[in-house]
Amino acid sequence: MESHNQAKNVNFAQMLESLLEMLSSREKDVLRRRHALSKGSNRKETLEKIGQEYKVTRERVRQIERDGIKKLKEKMSDTSVSESLGQIEETVRTFLHKYGGAMEEGHLLDNLVDFFGLSANPNASAEELLHHKKALSFLISHLLADKFERVSEHDDFHPTWKLKEAPWELVEEVIDRLVSLMGENGKPLSAEELFRVLKEHESYKGLSQRLTGLQRVKDELVDVDEAILSYLRASKKIKRNLFGQVGLSHWNTISPKRMNDKIYLVLKEAGKPLHFTDIAELINKTGFDHKKALPATIHNELILDDRYVLIGRGIYALREWGYEPGTVSDVISVLLKQRGPLTKDAITEAVSKQRMVKKATVNLALMNKDRFKKLADKRYGLVV
Repeated sequence: MESHNQAKNVNFAQMLESLLEMLSSREKDVLRRRHALSKGSNRKETLEKIGQEYKVTRERVRQIERDGIKKLKEKMSDTSVSESLGQIEETVRTFLHKYGGAMEEGHLLDNLVDFFGLSANPNASAEELLHHKKALSFLISHLLADKFERVSEHDDFHPTWKLKEAPWELVEEVIDRLVSLMGENGKPLSAEELFRVLKEHESYKGLSQRLTGLQRVKDELVDVDEAILSYLRASKKIKRNLFGQVGLSHWNTISPKRMNDKIYLVLKEAGKPLHFTDIAELINKTGFDHKKALPATIHNELILDDRYVLIGRGIYALREWGYEPGTVSDVISVLLKQRGPLTKDAITEAVSKQRMVKKATVNLALMNKDRFKKLADKRYGLVV
């Protein structure tokens, strides 16, 4: 495939605009509104709304839309954009082959916009890039639709484009295998960990052979790992969380809805104890959803859940990191039960790994004669 610098620069929005100029003013207006093709337009308008403005039925608007698309198909070969359409078709085909024959629609559009250098333009705003993607989506969906196959969105998959010769059953088989493996593992994995688990499974060799057996395009081989990642993007059963971990979509560690789940995720990602106000700030920065995390709410959740351990003034850690719940005296008691009598310095050092407290706090706890006793060799032990 050509590099970004070698690829012919194609302005998708301009290209579509030149095609639309072949239509009547009403056809252009209907197509722009039905497919949100105008710059800054983010929502497709309904047949009913457009019909009310033109004082025609919904079916009449649908007919105008169909007629406009039919005219574009009939006339596009006579225009200066036919060569660019051919280049888009070839590039789509090459990308689809590289990614195992199927790509989620947004994934394909992102790759095409990047390939043709539009995303590399430092002056291109997010709105302009979206405008190009909408134009490109229209061109593929309506003017190149007979070259490829589109799998409509449904319960298990996002809208996906595929090569006609690529078996959709293979995509479903790969996803079902990954869902099974993730279910057996029971926790989110990084992409690297997921591939390690998959490659250790006996089914990987068969999947790899089937993927590399797909028809070649320009002598390019299918990238098996990229193909699997592409299928993952298309699936609704499997999802990445905001920290890049992969898991089943319904897991609260992947799609957290409760505040407690969000607390757990940000602490896990931070990998270190945090103050409850910092946890609230991280949740809000991460942007799980529109719900704002308030420090008081976070503090209440931390207090009530034994997955979290208070280790300092307002500072919490995950219990799974090895932190023991309880007071400093409780921590010392567990320590002495496990290791036997210890010197004050050894106790202080061990407690510092469990609690963010001053040495004086440890000394004060050791003065509790109901729990601890100072031995003749100056070590401390438990009161029996």
